[in-house]
Amino acid sequence: MRLTDTLFYWLQTKLMLELRPEDTAAQDSLRFFAQILSEDHELTNFEVASRDATQIHVVYTARSEGPKTVWFDREAAEQLARDLYGSADPSDDEGEDDLSEVNE
Repeated sequence: MRLTDTLFYWLQTKLMLELRPEDTAAQDSLRFFAQILSEDHELTNFEVASRDATQIHVVYTARSEGPKTVWFDREAAEQLARDLYGSADPSDDEGEDDLSEVNE
């Protein structure tokens, strides 16, 4: 699986988990994509760095390299959560936009 594809799937799953933290399938999927990023792509860190109206920026670091940033179209990244849960914005439920990151 290509690095950018894996980062995108990880991001989609992370966004779903922000909406439904109790969703064990989403938790398992997040761990699965994090494992691929760590083992196959040798990333030591990956996290959501920022969000704006149109993009979500993910910063990642591979072993022996400096950090790099990739951005994803926000609408595309949120589509899976929207399809499954009706909303992709965690602030709809909680009134806040939490950018804190925990790599599983």
